[in-house]
Amino acid sequence: MRKAIRLALPVVAAATALALTGCNDDEEGAFGSVGGSSGGSEESSTEDPGSTTGGEETGDAGTTGGDTGSTTDGGSGGEVTTGPTIEELDGDWYESATVDTTNFEIDAATGEVLFYSSFDPNATDYCTGSYADGTFTLNDCQSYGGSWSDMSATVTEFDGENLTVTWSGGQTATMRNLATGGFSEAEQAEIGRIIEEYNAG
Repeated sequence: MRKAIRLALPVVAAATALALTGCNDDEEGAFGSVGGSSGGSEESSTEDPGSTTGGEETGDAGTTGGDTGSTTDGGSGGEVTTGPTIEELDGDWYESATVDTTNFEIDAATGEVLFYSSFDPNATDYCTGSYADGTFTLNDCQSYGGSWSDMSATVTEFDGENLTVTWSGGQTATMRNLATGGFSEAEQAEIGRIIEEYNAG
């Protein structure tokens, strides 16, 4: 039996009710900060005027602490490393308000990730999976006339409302959060209608 999608809301309430499940509070940068403090403050070394004997310096007084923290890349700032957290991705993500849209359903509370290759009841694939460190991994897929084969996707861009992933096969998809990604009320209503037909099919 085909898995029914979670979103089964009255169309007229979609814009309001979905906002309660799909919205995330603003957090620090799209992927969080990278690096951080450089590993401690550098202490200035003062050379003892009496530390020279016979015109020769006793040592390089200023070099003992100068390289502190150089093993951490505190200047990498916006570089993507581990991707957004699953809490930042919590919600429903769609490419478009059409029947052939792909969809991620992400539940941060349980860690559950569901993927639909389309909402054509006769040509879709339903997959369960997980998310960690910027990568979606599909563990099990059931085909209902579909032909999906990519089992992993890497997050390449994320701004809180738009999510771009690159699948292992090279295909790129940009998805929008259903509640906060700029879908109009008409588009939300259309997605609701498509899902109702999918669940009924």
